[in-house]
Amino acid sequence: MVFASNYYFANFNTPKTILIQTILKGYGTGLILSLSFGAGFFSLLHTSIDRGYKKGLLIALGMVISDLLFIALCVFAASFVENQLRQLDSEIRLVGFIALLILGISTYLKKPNDPNQIQPPASGNFIYIMKGIMLNSINPLTLLFWLGLAAFIKSSLPTLLEVVVFFSVTLGAMFLHQFIICYSANKVKHLLSIKKQQLLNHIIGVVFVVVAFVLVWPVVQKIM
Repeated sequence: MVFASNYYFANFNTPKTILIQTILKGYGTGLILSLSFGAGFFSLLHTSIDRGYKKGLLIALGMVISDLLFIALCVFAASFVENQLRQLDSEIRLVGFIALLILGISTYLKKPNDPNQIQPPASGNFIYIMKGIMLNSINPLTLLFWLGLAAFIKSSLPTLLEVVVFFSVTLGAMFLHQFIICYSANKVKHLLSIKKQQLLNHIIGVVFVVVAFVLVWPVVQKIM
C-alpha cells in the first residue's frame, strides 16, 4: 500500500500530467478573458448583430492577433516593453481616447438595418480585422496585463514549450468563446425590433464613450 502510494505521488508530476495541467490553466484563463465586458466585447455583439457573425469573428481574429503580438513582446522583450509603456503611456491613451470617442459617437448615431431595405455593402474583411487589432491595442492596460501574466507564467512554468502551450491554449479558448458570443448574438438578431436595435446602438455607443474617458482620465489628472 505504501509502495503504491509513493508510486502514485512520484508520477503525479510527470511531463504528461504537467502538460495537461498547463492546458487546463490556459483554457481557464482564456475563458475568463473572453467574458470580460470591455469595448471589444460590445463591438463583437454590435458587429455580429449588424453585419453577421462572420464579420464579428473577423474582429475577434484581429483581437487575437493583437494579443499574440503582445504576448510575444512580453515573453521575449519584457524589459523593452515595460520601458516603452512608461514613456509612451500618455500618447497611447490619447490615441485610444480619440479612436474610442469617434467609434462611440458613430455607433450611437448609426441607424439600425431595416431588413425591408437594400443594405449597403459591408466593409472589406481587412477593415474588420484592423478594427479588432485597434480595439485591443489602444488600451495600455491590455499590454500591462499580458506583461504581468507573462512574468508570472515564465516563473511558474520551467520550459519555454510549456509557456508556448499555455498562451496558445489561452488564445485558442478566447477565440472559441468569442465565436460562441458572435454566433449567439447573430441568432437573436431576428428577435430585435428596429427600435431595440437602435437602443442597442445607443447603449454600445455610450459604453465606448465612457471607456474612452476612463482611458484618458490619468492623462487629464497629470495635466491638472
